[in-house]
Amino acid sequence: MAMQSTDRPAVALISLGCPKNLVDSEVMLGLLNRAGFPIVQDVADADVAIVNTCAFIEPAQEEAVDALLDLAEMKAEGSLRAIVCTGCLPQRYGPQLHTELPEIDIFVQIGAETSIVEAVEAAAKGQQRFLEGSGNYGLTCDLPRWRSDPQWLSYIRIADGCDHRCSFCTIPAIRGPYQSRRPQDIVSEYRRLVDEGVQELVLIAQDTTAYGHDLPGDVDLTGLLKALGSVEFDGWLRLMYAYPARVDARLLQAMADMPAMVPYLEVPLQHVSQPILKAMRRPGDAESYLQMLAMARQFMPALAVRTTFLLGFPGETDRDFELLLDFVAEACFDRVSAFAFSPEEGTPAAEMPGQVSVREALDRMEELMRVQETISLERNRALVGREIQVLVESELPDEQIWLARSWRDAPEVDCQVKVEVVAGAPLPRIGRFAQVRITGAETHDLQAQLIHL
Repeated sequence: MAMQSTDRPAVALISLGCPKNLVDSEVMLGLLNRAGFPIVQDVADADVAIVNTCAFIEPAQEEAVDALLDLAEMKAEGSLRAIVCTGCLPQRYGPQLHTELPEIDIFVQIGAETSIVEAVEAAAKGQQRFLEGSGNYGLTCDLPRWRSDPQWLSYIRIADGCDHRCSFCTIPAIRGPYQSRRPQDIVSEYRRLVDEGVQELVLIAQDTTAYGHDLPGDVDLTGLLKALGSVEFDGWLRLMYAYPARVDARLLQAMADMPAMVPYLEVPLQHVSQPILKAMRRPGDAESYLQMLAMARQFMPALAVRTTFLLGFPGETDRDFELLLDFVAEACFDRVSAFAFSPEEGTPAAEMPGQVSVREALDRMEELMRVQETISLERNRALVGREIQVLVESELPDEQIWLARSWRDAPEVDCQVKVEVVAGAPLPRIGRFAQVRITGAETHDLQAQLIHL
């Protein structure tokens, strides 16, 4: 018999990894809230703690296990009744986790998130279970979401899984094949979030540009953007995780035609040396990528571009790395992230010959970022004197500075605009847009003065 709502234990959830995981976390909390469970922010106030884990690279697995062990200490001390582990970790390692982490009460695989109420009820009763996933991604607009802070920002997950077979990546093995949500379902969620007053909406998937290819009929990302464009929205819409081979003129035109769409493109390239890309099982080369970037900037002259590079991939030579440095200097990205290769168990790249030492990979990563810092500073300086719109997100009271983001800055991963306010002027409202004039440039951030709200 299910517990009565008055007896429901308080639940806290720790969401690890990317925004895609965050959406799943919000849905699970929404289901728990609907079932009458009190939701608390601090684990210290909880009876049951949930960790929604990421496990696609070793550091993410270590972070997940550390979080679970910290909770296990609280449980041993008597300040926590039970622990539930969801997401990628139980999906990747299966029921054996009960042997390796006996302190955890319930494991919930991907595709079983809608059973979270059952999982928490069982955990609170002292039961141990492993809830296997169905293999189907069940997110729909009908499911409740307990939206996390900040309330002015929300992510819309348009698909799960991935059909690419990059030789270094565990995502397809963990998340399964690509599964798109129905277009109307996404439009309905988009409309609801707009009506709730969200100021920035971010479309996410492992590859947003693959959207719709698994659905019947002529469904794709371009068509989805056009459907979303029918909803009146005076905020920002941002597109993340574009696959370089799928960024074409039709998509770019749809982005340029959509008033809410910020001119921002996040397109992980990983490398530009053709031999390395081939070994990665990724298409393209330096020339095709430069052509793609030039085309994108023609459609959206104010375009900000973020990319990601993987350094130290097996077989990467000094010449390969020099080619990458030359490319970065020519491409003039606004934002670059770089990571050192990690040989992940079960991936082809882990067994490839020509493994590069960790030290060499880290040295190359640091050199690449030094080159990019010079470019980032130059691009920031080009904005000095311009008036731009920003979304205000927090205040530094001791310094009378408000921290904001421009169209160039995706949440969490990019930079900030530091806004000063002239004495006596109206103060910015957190979670709202403001017009500012750029007064200074740093390597990563911008300095600005408020013009008007």
